[in-house]
Amino acid sequence: MKNMRINRPILLAASAALIAFGPVTVLANAQAPLQAPEVTFVGTAPGTVTATVHNPNGTGRCWAEAGVGPEQNHRFFGNSAPESMAGPGQTVTTTLEGLEPGTTITARGGCFDDTPTGGMPFSELVTVTVP
Repeated sequence: MKNMRINRPILLAASAALIAFGPVTVLANAQAPLQAPEVTFVGTAPGTVTATVHNPNGTGRCWAEAGVGPEQNHRFFGNSAPESMAGPGQTVTTTLEGLEPGTTITARGGCFDDTPTGGMPFSELVTVTVP
């Protein structure tokens, strides 16, 4: 068996390159944590509240939801139809209908992503008066 020696300058250069470029590769592949949606709610017609939902993320889907009635029953704007959810970078407008005029609802937006960094952040709860 022949004893082979690695040239010291080549070994040092290879080690330096690994150290210098290793973190760059990790940072390039890192994904930012999921952010909550940008969402606004407005009473637009008797018994109807409209939500405008913007997904600020590069992945995932965002929606609007509300607590309705004295028991704060959970309802999704647009009945959770796919077109009521904002994809990456998209803005959608969706409604929640059949509400009791003169009452209030608590509403918020949320985002979900099933990638490894994923998560499910929510916007702050707001109170909206139903026209």
